[in-house]
Amino acid sequence: MFIEKNINMQEIKLVTVFINPEMYERFFTSNINLNCYELIGIDNRQFNHGLPVIYNNIIEKNIHDNCWLFFVHEDFEIKCGLAVVGRLDQTSVYGTFGINLENDAPVPYGRHLCSNKDGSHAVEVGNEVTNTAKVQTLDCQSILIHTSLLATYPGLRFDEKLTFDLYAEDFCISAQKNFGIEIKVFPLQFQHYSHGKLTERYYKGIDYLAKKYPTIAVPGSCSFIGGRANELEQKFKYDIPANQNSQDDMIFWSIIRSFPNRLKSFFSFY
Repeated sequence: MFIEKNINMQEIKLVTVFINPEMYERFFTSNINLNCYELIGIDNRQFNHGLPVIYNNIIEKNIHDNCWLFFVHEDFEIKCGLAVVGRLDQTSVYGTFGINLENDAPVPYGRHLCSNKDGSHAVEVGNEVTNTAKVQTLDCQSILIHTSLLATYPGLRFDEKLTFDLYAEDFCISAQKNFGIEIKVFPLQFQHYSHGKLTERYYKGIDYLAKKYPTIAVPGSCSFIGGRANELEQKFKYDIPANQNSQDDMIFWSIIRSFPNRLKSFFSFY
């Protein structure tokens, strides 16, 4: 059972890399739910750096501060305060949406609205979390880490070979495999304006992680991940295959569906 404590603006820093200033202003600088926390907004339009590079730089700049670093995407609207963070154990890695493998199928945790960039076609996804829930991977929409954990494990950093897709899943695998750190989803009221299309970058990331973790298979938000993902695919099929080289998966590989359709097909399973 959690013990409630107050948390002030110095204890949470929200880190957001953006290319849409209007969206960042709407969801962050003008969001009355966040005006008591420190906002670190990084305009990435000119340099177009990979998020892991930027995140690692932020970690090093803040590593000696006693605070939570909340890495969130620009299309992530927080609809409440962050007092819940004050109840969290600082020895775990957290997010607001994650996946756990249960009975040979991926189960999503972290109830929220997911919509188009303009807010249309919003669908409610994920199982509700009232306390925290252990998961195997987090979606990259948000990652919450305390600097004390990052200072304890200098090797716990984002893989800079991944520029946008799958860096959160990689971070979770590394945290569990290399350091025995638990991954959890915590409850938060939010909307993710994320509907879009996957690019070649995602599939290259799947291949990269299969080589990086040849003996591992975990569920992600869009596909299984790891060198043994094909073993999990024998019992459950995402729209996105983890092994594009197999005969069956080539059928899926030729069809890149929009994110709304992926979400609907994925979550209709539950």
